[in-house]
Amino acid sequence: MNLVSKTTQERNDPRYLQIFLLGSFLAYGLLFLQWAARLEIFAAAVFSTAFTQIIWAKAKRAPMSSVKSALISALGLCLLLRTESVWIMSLAGIATISSKFLIRRNGKHVFNPTNFGIILAILSGHAWISPGQWGHELTTMGLIGLGAVGILLRVKRWDLSLTFLMVLFVLESLRLVAYLGWDWPVVFHRFNSGTILLFAFFMITDPKTSPNSRKGRIIWASMIAMLSFLLGQFFYLYQAPLIALFIVSFTTPLIDKVFQAERFKWLPKTQQL
Repeated sequence: MNLVSKTTQERNDPRYLQIFLLGSFLAYGLLFLQWAARLEIFAAAVFSTAFTQIIWAKAKRAPMSSVKSALISALGLCLLLRTESVWIMSLAGIATISSKFLIRRNGKHVFNPTNFGIILAILSGHAWISPGQWGHELTTMGLIGLGAVGILLRVKRWDLSLTFLMVLFVLESLRLVAYLGWDWPVVFHRFNSGTILLFAFFMITDPKTSPNSRKGRIIWASMIAMLSFLLGQFFYLYQAPLIALFIVSFTTPLIDKVFQAERFKWLPKTQQL
């Protein structure tokens, strides 16, 4: 491959757009939503993920361009995970990246890295997620939605977001409106959340950890939506989508085996971790 082709491929890497969007969402939260967050916590997320990625990439002889994926994971931690401890955020970053190299099946990492790090941090008892930090403003939802369109079209994972949101919306509507008799605004309010939109558009759509085939992805996203509904409605867990993704991730290798398709690569003819 000549230098021009390599430069063109690098410029078209969708991870640059994802880093820009997630960074913009973080800046928006800090500047306009007045998040009470310590910058050293965010710095710990970026440093721990990038440093761990570099160490593993050298050990596995993977390309250093994979650091872009680590930055995406770091921004995901900054946007979704809350903790008062630099050490907890650092450990979450290390676990996030290490899971890609240590927990693998058929040459593919099983868990969504950011999801894995968040679940581990929450289990420590010193971290949490804060769905209310985004508020319920249409401006916030619109920015996330518009940003997501560009990414989903580039990585061709719009089917995951659409399936997850549609199945969850139907289930919530059947219970809240048809069964409990509540008004429709209650249902819409539950979906007017930055956290659920970030999860639907930027987490479950990770092309490296979601099923390879479209049919498999539709089944997979439906399972996440159904489990998220059960955990949220009957066990009152506000982290329901994250827990559902973690549990359903165990089924990804089986789904890939049943519905076989070409594995996603960020850049053609390269090994990306």
